[in-house]
Amino acid sequence: MGTFLGWSFKRPSNLAKLIVFACASVILMVADAHHNRDARLVRGTLLRADHPLQELAALPLALMHDASRDLRLNGRLRQENARLRARERRLEIKVSRLATLRLEVAHLRALLHGSAIPGYRAGLARILDVGSGPFKQRLTLNEGKNDHVFIGQAVIDAHGIVGQVVSVNRDTSRVMLITDPDSGVPVISERNGLRAIVFGTGSPDGVKIPYLTVTADIRPGDIFVSSGLGGIYPPGYPVARVTKITSNPNLAFLKIRAVPLAHLSYHTHVLLLWPRAHARTQGTHHG
Repeated sequence: MGTFLGWSFKRPSNLAKLIVFACASVILMVADAHHNRDARLVRGTLLRADHPLQELAALPLALMHDASRDLRLNGRLRQENARLRARERRLEIKVSRLATLRLEVAHLRALLHGSAIPGYRAGLARILDVGSGPFKQRLTLNEGKNDHVFIGQAVIDAHGIVGQVVSVNRDTSRVMLITDPDSGVPVISERNGLRAIVFGTGSPDGVKIPYLTVTADIRPGDIFVSSGLGGIYPPGYPVARVTKITSNPNLAFLKIRAVPLAHLSYHTHVLLLWPRAHARTQGTHHG
């Protein structure tokens, strides 16, 4: 039982409710089938009222779909970016290697051009190792006894004298650079024929010319070439350029600094020189 405005009434049963709703559904379907304008109006109003709710219900799914699509696209973009960066690094390495190869080709051409030294036979040797320190300036070459390399053999590059061989193994040899403290190269001034000796200082880019008196005719910029004395180095090949001259009134000798003209810290190949007479006694392995 229920009350409404003081009136008592009996609540309808579930069966009665079902019958009422079923009849209403039948009436609406019949009215729609006969194109009842009011029915269509009611249906359209209900659909329009329901449309925002449908869109709202579909919004999370649409957002998830868009997010998933963006994540896939972002992943593809990251992969493409990584691929392009790796390709860029490979190209940079290739460009760097190409530049290095061009320098080496130019150096080898210069070596071959400068290998025509009268009285000497030249052979190309590759640098295997560099041993630098305050007391030793040495190179290891890939040529040894099997290639007829001998102790005291001169080593040059396209720009000047590099040093001389001081030890030989079967397939390798060791070279003492002219910058080694134990090295001494007899030289003469290209400008006036002044004789001197270039000694190493232990520094890879410096040599010294001692024992010249304050009256010696020497200037910064003077070029000293090998004199040929001692029979190790070919005469007239560049050795060093004077960079600094210091005079002390309390000393009898000048303090002279110079730089090697050979490119001791560059490139990967040098030339070994065989005197023609020595080459004939050792065979013609190098030509």
